[in-house]
Amino acid sequence: MSESLPKELDFLVEAKNSEKCVDNFRKLSPHISDYVYAPKVHWNLSTSKLLIMEFMDGAQVNDVKTIQSLGIRPYEVATLVSQAFAEMMFKHGFVHCDPHAANLLVRPLPSGKWSITGKKKPQLILLDHGLYKELDFNTRFNYAALWKGLVFADANAIKENSVKLGAGEDLYVLFAGILTMKPWNRVINSSMDHLVLKGNDSERSELQMYASQYFSQISELLRRLPRVILLMLKTNDCLRAVNNCLMQGSSLETFFIIGKVSSEAVIEAKKSQRKSFLSRPGVWLEKLSLEVRLVGMQIALWLLQFRKALMG
Repeated sequence: MSESLPKELDFLVEAKNSEKCVDNFRKLSPHISDYVYAPKVHWNLSTSKLLIMEFMDGAQVNDVKTIQSLGIRPYEVATLVSQAFAEMMFKHGFVHCDPHAANLLVRPLPSGKWSITGKKKPQLILLDHGLYKELDFNTRFNYAALWKGLVFADANAIKENSVKLGAGEDLYVLFAGILTMKPWNRVINSSMDHLVLKGNDSERSELQMYASQYFSQISELLRRLPRVILLMLKTNDCLRAVNNCLMQGSSLETFFIIGKVSSEAVIEAKKSQRKSFLSRPGVWLEKLSLEVRLVGMQIALWLLQFRKALMG
């Protein structure tokens, strides 16, 4: 609070954050930069106590009926939200840490693009840029490697990167559970949908039981973790709530996106660290292996969606 509040109350900091966020998408994630927007700042009218921005008209991200009335599929909004925040966390290292539903608006993409389903493409509008956190290179790399391990059910990578982030060898299993809202046996399950949350009553009661059973360990874990990781946990919870509204639970596509973006970030970080010619073949082989796994995941995802469509 002592670090964040003064920044949140200085509206020029918020204005700079919004422009930096958009600039990061333009430079580091150009493939989705058209789909993420922040209101333009009227600098000549703004001060540290008064912020004048462009007026935005759109549907709140959890207002499924209005989103559908705009000709947009909620599924495409959910994947865009997941993609945008995965890019921020794993590639930009500059993260909007307050993505609750009131801070995310959706409108049809102004360029008028349509998806292959005949629906309008969504554009995500990010509001309230007062609370951002920067992840340094090592934290960003370890956090991306941890999520890569979680998506691919790699127990060794989960342990290694949880320990590097401060969870300790005794609480890394609990850390994985808090990030995924899943017990350890599901976290390391090799099935493709092992992290998908159904959002039903039995799943909720199981989570409540774990929360009360491991309360003291959870408190100790939160004490150990760096403050920036605590804000990543908050951000994850906000995004989980948004996904739950849009998809009635989490989707397999969400975790495919997280796995893809976190893996790409890990490969890029390794490339930047290994400058020598001799170390490059190892990174290249890892990238090739990763691409094969992601193609396999994408094909399995398409087959699953096709089967669901036939059954529906």
